[in-house]
Amino acid sequence: MVRTVVTPDNQNVSIHLPKDYVGKRVEVIAFTIEEANEEIIKTDSLLTYLASEKVLAKDWLTSEENNAWNNL
Repeated sequence: MVRTVVTPDNQNVSIHLPKDYVGKRVEVIAFTIEEANEEIIKTDSLLTYLASEKVLAKDWLTSEENNAWNNL
């Protein structure tokens, strides 16, 4: 895998690939670092939610908790 970060000064970007990549299908993805950080924040928020739900469920799913909410 080849990974690099560039700051282009125009709309053209060229990359140098290793010889063993020649003749193979290569996927090139371009995104800004800011876009990547926004996606990480979204993903981290979702992962935090999913991880927290299971831990918090231990406290929520008790007979004491059910009794506390019974009259609401």
